[in-house]
Amino acid sequence: MKYIVLFIYLIFMVANCHSAELTIFANEEYRPITYKDQHGLASGVASDLLKYHEQRTGNKIKLEMSTWRRAYGLALKGQGGIIGLSKTAERLSIFDYSESFYDALVVVVVKKGSEFPFYSVNDLKGKRVGITNGVSYGKEFDIALGKELFIADFNYSFTGMFKKLLYGRIDCIVMAGGRRELLQILNVNPELLANQNQFVILAKPLAHDPVYLGFHKSLGMKQFLTQFNKTIKEAKSSGTLSKFGD
Repeated sequence: MKYIVLFIYLIFMVANCHSAELTIFANEEYRPITYKDQHGLASGVASDLLKYHEQRTGNKIKLEMSTWRRAYGLALKGQGGIIGLSKTAERLSIFDYSESFYDALVVVVVKKGSEFPFYSVNDLKGKRVGITNGVSYGKEFDIALGKELFIADFNYSFTGMFKKLLYGRIDCIVMAGGRRELLQILNVNPELLANQNQFVILAKPLAHDPVYLGFHKSLGMKQFLTQFNKTIKEAKSSGTLSKFGD
């Protein structure tokens, strides 16, 4: 009898796991991947992809937006997944990853009149570089950061970081995206928007940084990631993925 009860309990637990809402954390200022729109709602490529996955599979997903530091910290504690995650050697030992769903363009932004020749991360040597706290911008950048090739100015807000650039307190900003994402950031603050012509993206990108969905290995989410990879593949092959984030 006890085996029958145990069997019924296991069936209930499996069914409950499938119906439970899954929390996934994300950076609220990582355009065009994840960000809050003018109404404070989750937007971006990753947000649209998660909604597409919900429709395709019936999985219930709660996308929780916050600063990157908080989102990453909660994911490290195994309290949910994290989307928009780059791969590093350290993170590969901590997280199980999906396939890449977006190749983020990483650029360098300077104040007009303060442009400098830029061909590689080495050209940032000695400069004061504004970056989002805890974000990885590719292997070469992370190595240069660790070696203190440049002076890193860590920030939690793009608004504050761009004001520093506008007033000459830093030399440049490293960010994901292009001109469209830059204008979206500046549009949030009237002062920055009024000075939009003061910001210039250097011609050569710093890097192309693939991003992923990840779960702490302790959560055992490989089966979900296999499902999610099928969603990514379908969205890519149908051309739907290229429309996300518009």
